[in-house]
Amino acid sequence: MEEIEMMESHDTPTQDERILAALAHASIILPFWGLVAAIVIWVTQREKSRFVGFQALQGAAYQLSLVLLAILGGICYMCSFFGTFLTLPFGIIASEEATSPSVIGLLVSMGSTAIPFCLMGLFLLVGLVFVLYGLYGAVRVLQGEEFRYAVVGERLERYLNQ
Repeated sequence: MEEIEMMESHDTPTQDERILAALAHASIILPFWGLVAAIVIWVTQREKSRFVGFQALQGAAYQLSLVLLAILGGICYMCSFFGTFLTLPFGIIASEEATSPSVIGLLVSMGSTAIPFCLMGLFLLVGLVFVLYGLYGAVRVLQGEEFRYAVVGERLERYLNQ
């Protein structure tokens, strides 16, 4: 009878375990340092608690994917400026060749200068969604529920169960 109770209590995360797991997910609000915090929680807790270890590793992997996406987004953002500077002269040339003000030249100029700003807005929106999803994960594990990120969690679980 005691053995069954011990197994059940071991399967349910304690309040301390839930708090540490939630911190690993919620640390996404701290750029770079959140990733460090999740890794520190994973390194110190992975052998003490399977729940905290998995949630911290999952939080670290999720935050690492955000860092990699931010780097990729920054590269795309910088490339959009090069595209702007390359297409801007075509808009000016089209305007000068026309006898009347060229609508096409104006549209090319305006469109090429708007691309970096549209990309920045898109990147900020994606970043906000990433942070909110991480905070959602923190709330779920704080409530003691198992949480899996849509792509990262399943792949990480399959990798660990090999």
